[in-house]
Amino acid sequence: MIKNFLCTALISFALLSEASASHSNYSPMAPRQISVKASHADYSYGLSVLPGNSVDSIEYINKNAFWKLNYVVLDRYLLRPVAHGYSKLPDFAKSTVHNFFSNLSDLNNTVNNVLVGEPVSSGVSLGRFTINSTVGLLGLIDVAKHMELEQKSMSMNTVMGKAGVDQGAYIMVPAYGPTTERSIHASAVDNWPYYLVTPWTSIACTVINGIDARASLIPQEEAIDKAVDPYAQLRQVYLMYQEGRVNPNASMENKEDKDVDNYLDEIDD
Repeated sequence: MIKNFLCTALISFALLSEASASHSNYSPMAPRQISVKASHADYSYGLSVLPGNSVDSIEYINKNAFWKLNYVVLDRYLLRPVAHGYSKLPDFAKSTVHNFFSNLSDLNNTVNNVLVGEPVSSGVSLGRFTINSTVGLLGLIDVAKHMELEQKSMSMNTVMGKAGVDQGAYIMVPAYGPTTERSIHASAVDNWPYYLVTPWTSIACTVINGIDARASLIPQEEAIDKAVDPYAQLRQVYLMYQEGRVNPNASMENKEDKDVDNYLDEIDD
């Protein structure tokens, strides 16, 4: 897939950028320092450490090329108008689309909840998938929710975070949006249902799911548009949201301002 190729190429470039960044105190022959502070300094190669120990090692390219392409061009003239048009559809139509993709994610939730030691949540996820895939007409109707079986979301990204894997390099992928090294690896696992269908079907599902996801972010557009630095604002919000899924308490302690608080609350809703 084009997305996977772009992500792989950008990760490689980001890692090379980290390795070539100035780091006067680093010596490959020196013993590995084990303190958390020293470890972070060594990992970041002198760059600012962001939430989840992420580093924006190719910030100049991310911000001046990929961000402008995504935000100034593609989102403004394509994605935003399409998302707003989609939001005007009847609620039943939108919920049907959302429910279908949400039902697929319950397969991942079943496995991922087991990996983080949540067998009850895993059982609920399996029950939801079984009920919604049968009575709910292949997940088009969320019957399980009316049976008080609420979704127990658990992505592989969160599983890896709870296992101690840092978010890694922050990347603004052209025509896709913000992501991290950890998120890319996790998505390769969570997106396995798309590997079972034809490429064109996979692309169609990805586009429809992307439009549905973009429409859910309409309430947050104003916060980004009015930010002093929209790029930095979105980066902070994205990384804090991912970190909040891994460690909610730490995320609450590190929130910087009211705009970010409201943005995160609306995403969770």
